[in-house]
Amino acid sequence: MGLFNDMKTEGLEETQDRLGGFSPFETDIYEAEIKVAYAGQSAAGARNVTLVADIGGREYRETIYLTNRQGENFYLNKNDKTKKVPLPGFTTMNDICLVASDKPISDQDTEEKVVNVYDADAKKELPKSVQVLTELTGKQVYLGITNALVNKNEKDGNGQYVATAETRNENTIDKVFHYPTKMTVAEARDGKTEPGFFDAWAKKNAGQVRDRRTVKDGQAGSNGKPSAGPPAAGSATPRKSLFNS
Repeated sequence: MGLFNDMKTEGLEETQDRLGGFSPFETDIYEAEIKVAYAGQSAAGARNVTLVADIGGREYRETIYLTNRQGENFYLNKNDKTKKVPLPGFTTMNDICLVASDKPISDQDTEEKVVNVYDADAKKELPKSVQVLTELTGKQVYLGITNALVNKNEKDGNGQYVATAETRNENTIDKVFHYPTKMTVAEARDGKTEPGFFDAWAKKNAGQVRDRRTVKDGQAGSNGKPSAGPPAAGSATPRKSLFNS
């Protein structure tokens, strides 16, 4: 009789082949196919869109926040409080909508669909009904993705999330380019016919790991501050097609 004859597999969950751990994308520009983009909202009220894309057979997933807790998609310029600067996440998602469908996020149609969404309580993905931005599904885009070193957050005694000295790597979409022209929204808006920023972004950023830590070398935790976003983009009425799609 063997030593482990009592260790049967009956009734146990089947195992899967997994490498384990999170492997971030290196900073670079990637051709991506949008699998789904769906709307959500944080417990505090900030509105977001979760983008799920296929990049060379690997899944890329990012929840992009469009507004603050008050539902505003902007912050006031610190030097001129009369100027409203779009939040970085809003700019990113709006650019994705423009390069993928030639329509801003405000004109995107949504439809209720069942999608696997991560459930924090269950600590796994569960099927849930969400509002999907249907015109983005299946579209190709180029995404300039950064790999950054950030602090892990934990709740303090007041229930507020604060940064700790413990770190992790995080991927974030930094720039969006039209497929297949490689043009940015700004270049298309300015009437340019050839891409220039695509190669410049890749040359400056590819392979770099950005240090976005607010707590370094054992410093005490502190509440993180939002990073400054890009200048507000001008708009034209009536809106013309940017990419002639």
